[in-house]
Amino acid sequence: MATKQNGVLGSFTPTVTPYTHDTRPDNSLTVAANEFPFYTCPGATMVSAKLIISNNTGGAATVDVGIVEQTDVIQLDAAGSQPGAPANYLGFSLPTGQDATSIYLEGAAVSGTFVPGEVLSWTNTAVTPNAQTATVEFWDSGNSKLWVKGLANANALFPTSGDITYTGGTSGATISVGTSHAGSGVARGWSGKVKYFDSLRGIIYFENHEFRNNLDYASGKYGDLNQEVRVLSNNNLARSHTNRHRPVTTTVDRIAASNTTPATEFIDANGVELLVSGVSAIQEHQYLVKQKSVADASIFELGGLVLGAYQSIYVKSTAAVTATLIGFEETAEVAS
Repeated sequence: MATKQNGVLGSFTPTVTPYTHDTRPDNSLTVAANEFPFYTCPGATMVSAKLIISNNTGGAATVDVGIVEQTDVIQLDAAGSQPGAPANYLGFSLPTGQDATSIYLEGAAVSGTFVPGEVLSWTNTAVTPNAQTATVEFWDSGNSKLWVKGLANANALFPTSGDITYTGGTSGATISVGTSHAGSGVARGWSGKVKYFDSLRGIIYFENHEFRNNLDYASGKYGDLNQEVRVLSNNNLARSHTNRHRPVTTTVDRIAASNTTPATEFIDANGVELLVSGVSAIQEHQYLVKQKSVADASIFELGGLVLGAYQSIYVKSTAAVTATLIGFEETAEVAS
């Protein structure tokens, strides 16, 4: 069990506190976001806290505050625009707690049949370490299209030159992508856990593997009580900085001989490719306050906050206000 924290649990200054991700260029590593779920209650934990927002910007500011349970809210396109043009979303399968992905490779020189759940391995000299792995999510043999999840680096799949051959650890199946294979390419999408799929509205509440605040949401760490907490000492500086996020977008980079940006699609548990039309960070029902005006040289205090496991405090503002969450974590029972 991770050490519990107390005092300042997290802090965030919109437009100032940065995050980064693997696809940022070396000369522009960070993004200064105006919204971020900057603190997440760890597993088997309950938090009692208050949020203080201080405005010393020289003018009035408006802020949004919410409690969220996702990093990305993914809105599917209209049901009639999905494969088979169904009347609604009820037939799509995105089970809570299971992974979903929009990462795929379209290859050639295929041998064998890939098995969902097996480890895919390959060597890519353009990333460190050169030896890379992912997990197979779905194999579309008819289109030589392999959907994968859980990459350690968003750039790991595609070759910068030449070819890469990917091998299934259980099946021994192989597939290749690169300049020798016309039409081959890799979609640099996203993978993560499904927090909940609202099948009435076609909304995926998504926990992105490429997100990190005080918790690391990476595949294999998030949900593991011994690994998910980034900082085990009571160190707010380490807990509130070096954040990571690559938000889901409505288009995906397809890296090939000629790069393109097709619409983002997530594969469901039955192999249906679901088209995405919109992405946001929060839904209306998750706000505590919205467009709250905070005068210059004043504070806004939101007390009595209680967070359960994996609930996050979200703050948004276009002004550089300072949001500070002060409270304590305590061990909570885990449902058997």
